[in-house]
Amino acid sequence: MNADLARQLIEKHGSPLFAYDLDAVKARAVTLKRELPEGSRLYYSFKANPLPAIARELREQGVRAEITSDGELRAAQNAGFTDGIVFGGPGKSEKMIARMLENGVRHFSCESFTDAARLSQMAVKAGVNITAMLRVNPQQAPDARLAMSGVESQFGFDEALLLAEGAAERLKLPNLTINGVHVYFGTQVASVEALARNTQCALDTASRVSTALGFECEVANVGGGFPWPYASDAAGSDLTGLRDALEVVWKASPLHGKTQLCFESGRYLCASSGTLLTTVLDVKKAGSKTFVVLDTGIHHLGGMSGLGRIPRAALTLINLTARRDGEIVADVVGPLCSPLDSLARGQKMPPVEVGDVLAVPNVGAYGLTASLLGFLSHETPWEVAYRGSQETEKWVFQCWHNSQRAV
Repeated sequence: MNADLARQLIEKHGSPLFAYDLDAVKARAVTLKRELPEGSRLYYSFKANPLPAIARELREQGVRAEITSDGELRAAQNAGFTDGIVFGGPGKSEKMIARMLENGVRHFSCESFTDAARLSQMAVKAGVNITAMLRVNPQQAPDARLAMSGVESQFGFDEALLLAEGAAERLKLPNLTINGVHVYFGTQVASVEALARNTQCALDTASRVSTALGFECEVANVGGGFPWPYASDAAGSDLTGLRDALEVVWKASPLHGKTQLCFESGRYLCASSGTLLTTVLDVKKAGSKTFVVLDTGIHHLGGMSGLGRIPRAALTLINLTARRDGEIVADVVGPLCSPLDSLARGQKMPPVEVGDVLAVPNVGAYGLTASLLGFLSHETPWEVAYRGSQETEKWVFQCWHNSQRAV
């Protein structure tokens, strides 16, 4: 990120803040769409970052919306999405389904027989017809760092349940048409070869399930898992050759030519756009250790790793104030009154001083909204979108989440 722009934003909006480069969002969308088979459809997973400025940029690139909550629905509406929104998730309440139906959502990803029955019941009550893909958990283990299918999971139908006798009858429900299969193996899939293998497995699963249940598979959502670094300056993923590999898999599938092939992505599309700007509050010694205290912490970044729920990522801190020779080893911590508030331990980094502005790159996905925003009740930082050297919009989480306009 441009250091002059970073300093301007800090002076205007305070520290810490998240800054998002909309040109980077566009570039990732163009690249990913170029590497998918011709005619395929791409969905944006709003859970990665529901900021309307990012979502609007993706909509303008022809990407559709995949949502899992009413807050994400409002964010999608703020970004101008109207038709083709898909709503999924393993725990859909009657209230949530009703909200979707009231707002024109007619396409769903269905996770269980109970889920199907509830969708049907609410569609009948609303007097509308809806379609649903069956989210399937195949028995085959995935190629993914964080697996969501292929292991025992709360996500989707176990494939064996759908292949068992009587499954088709249980899915013949009023106002509900089963029109496809949805398989999502996991995230941060490491290579083109692994992405192609996962896609082939998803297509094989869709063919087996639709044949066994006797419905026409109009839609096959084969997931994604396209990788990108998190909170570090590691090189972004090279997807060269992905299109050729996926075309081979797709053309070999019995679904080819009669099914809409769909992919979904969150991290890849928006991670590179985001930079967290933060200020050094203190540098202090405690015995043999050095602590660098920032004005940001697990309430703004990596909250789940702070709680030990996911592995702590490698962290890059770029000093935008000064370049200093030498190296220190420090624990990088935040301002929260909790020993959990640690962004990095034993971090090798150039020396820093109180007042230095630091940048954490590649945090456009699973940044602010994936953190512990309510923990210790600190003020929520601004989120700013920009192009080139010009700020375009600014938001506070509570504003867009409650359908208010950007400030």
